[in-house]
Order: sequence, then structure tokens, then C-alpha cells
Amino acid sequence: MRPFRINLLMILFLIIFSALTALVAFHQLVRGPEIAARAVAMRSQPIELKEYNRGNIWDRNYQPLTGTHTASALYCFPQQYLARSLSPDKNSESSDARINSLVQELAVLVPELNPEQAAKEIKNSLRSGEACVRLVTDLTPSQADSLQRAAIPWVVVAPVQKRYSADGFLAHVIGTVENSKRARGLSGIERVYDEVLSNSPSSLELVTIKDARGEAIHGLMYKIRQKQDQGKGSVVLTMDKRVQTAVERIMDQRVKKGAVVVMDIKTRQVLAMASRPTFNPYQVGQVISFDQESALLNRALTSYYPGSLFKILVAAAALDKGIVDLSTPFHCSGAYRFSEQLEISCWKEEGHGDITFAEALAFSCNPAFIETARLVGRQTLAEYAERLHVTDVNLLGYGPCQEGSYVRISPGPAGLGNAALGQQGVQLTPLQLTSLLATIADDGQWMPPSIVLHYIDDQGNKKSPDRREPEQVLSVSTARQLQGMLVLTLEKGTGRSAVLPEVSMAGKTGTSQTGQLNEQQEEILNAWFGGYLPAANPRWAIVVLVEEGISGAESAAPVFKDVAQSLIQLYPTGG
Repeated sequence: MRPFRINLLMILFLIIFSALTALVAFHQLVRGPEIAARAVAMRSQPIELKEYNRGNIWDRNYQPLTGTHTASALYCFPQQYLARSLSPDKNSESSDARINSLVQELAVLVPELNPEQAAKEIKNSLRSGEACVRLVTDLTPSQADSLQRAAIPWVVVAPVQKRYSADGFLAHVIGTVENSKRARGLSGIERVYDEVLSNSPSSLELVTIKDARGEAIHGLMYKIRQKQDQGKGSVVLTMDKRVQTAVERIMDQRVKKGAVVVMDIKTRQVLAMASRPTFNPYQVGQVISFDQESALLNRALTSYYPGSLFKILVAAAALDKGIVDLSTPFHCSGAYRFSEQLEISCWKEEGHGDITFAEALAFSCNPAFIETARLVGRQTLAEYAERLHVTDVNLLGYGPCQEGSYVRISPGPAGLGNAALGQQGVQLTPLQLTSLLATIADDGQWMPPSIVLHYIDDQGNKKSPDRREPEQVLSVSTARQLQGMLVLTLEKGTGRSAVLPEVSMAGKTGTSQTGQLNEQQEEILNAWFGGYLPAANPRWAIVVLVEEGISGAESAAPVFKDVAQSLIQLYPTGG
């Protein structure tokens, strides 16, 4: 009987031991990560390092366009601070006094700190149960050093990931948010994709490890913790950060006011879009109050008289209808006379003399194109403007954004003549003109431009804007005739200042009147250059606008040349 009891006891112990082993294994293997996370949460105090709790905006190569800069910031842990400095029986008046004492002490070290506002933020965080509050975002090195030496309990100097570049890099495209915890998007991509970006689950935290008494453990003071789902709740643009950087650098050197657009011809994706002057996204209020240069205006999406760039459309209609060919002769005496009292001058006072239609575009002859527009007719010009989608306002991924553009030719011969030269009756944006050039370079195929590749929601689902198939809006033969005329413009005409020896290019100069006078009582002119490269195998379309310029050849063509040079260096194989 005794051996039976011993065996039974051993079996019982084995069952108990096996059950305990299974239980331990379950908690270690199955619930281990959850338990570890809870333990860390109990022993850690996180500081959110992102300036705004929003998702990232990326370029086409997943290079970040937001969150690329850091600064030193002042953080406070109000609950821990008061728990350390007050006994449990202290009332709210004592708590308020300690808070006021703290912010006054901090204001001595950081004069930019508003004590009343800081005290309000601390009290709000106590009511909401928020563990940490950021009181100052941009500390100077001396302020950060002073705060660290002061060693005020539960007041921390730590980095903050700034969302924007203070120099205004890509500011008109990215946009801005309101300066609040909600950080609602106010303009640009921030506004269009506010719901996506504001629901991002990503975070970047600086964690303070605490002991059982709630004190920070020295040597384990800070650890960076970043969730691995940074792609969720984000937007990926068609922009190439390298191209955008090059364009903005060139504009800073050459363009005080104006715009540049760079577009991939095959896909119609915008690679760069810059407007000058730009603005500091952190000083929008000051810009609104004091700016005299309309810095918040995205000039790439703003309508202007396009000047002689509109002659490309006139030429397209005339060639496509068979009204003229490349060798059709014209004579320019220096002006086109409508009557004894009314004439429109050519930019070349003495006139171009006898020229062909191809030379008329290359040398931008006004009388020849007024005569061509007369032969084409007002209705046909309007039809081709619609057919080539020159006033289309859409930018895929962004929505309608080019309102105010139009082709509305006034009655009478003079109205038609002005429209033929891209003046009264015609207003287009730099982006729309870039799209027109891309259509010509792509053998007459049109597609709407796009600026967003896709966005990723908070569940990780990737969604892209609706795409459109290419539409043949101009015959291939007409497009190729225009291509030859635009090449001639750089080889022999007004665009020679844009020529690069290492690549063939095509383009057109333009100079438009504004009807405004400067301080010297001289008319203000806008200078244009639009073109594409390489000429034989078009890859990129570029349009440059220089407000208050001298001429397209003198002010805009050199900018086009520099941008083209940068593209060749960035894409040495054309890819």
C-alpha cells in the first residue's frame, strides 16, 4: 500500500509542477511582452519629442519633409513636481503658490517664458492628467545650460523634433497648422490631409526611468523610444527633396519674387514647386500683419499674364488646323497696325523684316503672331485652349487650386491681338504653363499634374489619388513641329541665354506687362521662361517666373539654365 501512496504523491507533484511550468511559460511567452510593457510604463515617464502629434510628410524617395530639425525645449512634470514639494494634506492654494513660484524661477532663466501662460498650461495639464507639458520650444544654448545647472526637480531640458524649417523650405506646399494641441491643418498638404496626419499612431518619446520611489535612476535618465509604425498616418508626395533643395537654393540667389515648377513629363508628377518670397511657418501671424510682399501666396498656383509663352498655344492651333506651316512667310516692320490710331509694337523696334513662322516663334515676333491669331480666329483659339486643358485647375492629390485662370478673349481685333501675346484676356499659372509644355514635349498627350503619390491611413492602408489615362489632345505631327520650333528658339532665337553645352533643350521666353508702375514710374514687367530637356528624349518640363524682371531672356532664362544643370547632376543617367 505504501508504494502506491508514494507513486500517487509523485504523480500529484508532477501534475502540480507541470501546471506551474505551463503557467510560467504562458506568462513569459504569451503575455510576456504585455507584462513587460506594463512594467516599463509603471517605471517610466515619457516625453513626446514631436512638436506636433502628427504624421510625417515624405518625398517620393521617403526622405522626410517634416521633422528634420531639432531644438532644445523646456519640459515640466507637474504631478511629480507637486508630489515632491507638497505633503498630501496641502490644499490647492499651496499648490498654486508652488506653481507660481516655479514659473517665476524659470522666467528668470528663460526671459521668453510668459509666467501667466506657463502657470495656466501647468494647471491645465494637472486637470487633464497629462504627465508632461512643454513650456518653451526654442531654448538658446545658454538658457539650456543655465537650466541644467539649476537642476530644478522634475524640470527637464530635452530635444524637440521641429516639424518645419524656419527658413521656409517647401512652406507653400507643406502648409501650416494652428499652434495648439489639436494642431489642425490650416493650409497646404497639412490642410488637405489633416484627417490622415492628425490620426497618425506614430510617436517619438524620451523616456525617464524611475525607481520604486518615483525618482529618476541616474545613468538611465533618458532613453529614446520610437514606435515602428512611422509610415502610418503619413503622406508621400511626388516631390524630390534633392530637386526642391536645388531649386530653392537657385531662387534664393536669383529670384526675389516669382516661382519655379519642375515636372516629370512622362508621369506629370511635380518634382519641385517653389515660390518666393517664402515665409517662416512659425511666424505666420507676423507675416499677415506686416508683410508687404504677399509671402504667403503660392505664386506657382497663382494666375498671371503669361506673355509670349501663350504663343505656343497660338502656334499649336495654327499648325494643327493647317492655317500655317513652318515656312509660311511673315513680315515685321516693328509694329502691327490695327488702324491709324491703334497699333501694337514688337519688342524689336526696327522689326524682324521677312521671317518664316518657325522663326517668328524663335524670335518671339509680336506682329507675326497677331496676324496668325487673326487667321486662326477667336473661337478656334478658345477651342484649343479648352482642348489642351490649359486652364485646368486640378492638381491630383491636392484638388482644385488654380482658380482665377482663364482664356477669355475680348471682342474686336485688338482684343484678339492682346490675347495672342498672352496679355489681356489670358491669365494662367506657372503650373498650368508647365503642363502645356509637357503636353507638347510628350507628342501631344495630356494628363493632369499630380503632387501626391499616396497616403497611408492609421491602419496602414495605402491609398492613391485617382489617375487618368493619357489623352491625345494634339496630333503627333503638330506636337513635333512645335518641338522643332522650341529647339530653334534656344539655338538661334531669344532663348540662347538658357543653353547648356552638355544637353539639347527646347523652350520659350516671355515678358508680360502688368499695368503697374514702380517708384521710378517705369512699368513693372514679369519675365518668363518655359522649356524642357533633353530635347530629343524629353524628361523634365520647367517653367520659371521672375516678377519685376527685365525680360525672359535676361531674368528667367538663366534660372532655367541653373535648374536644368542641377537636374543633369542629380540624374546623370536621366532616370
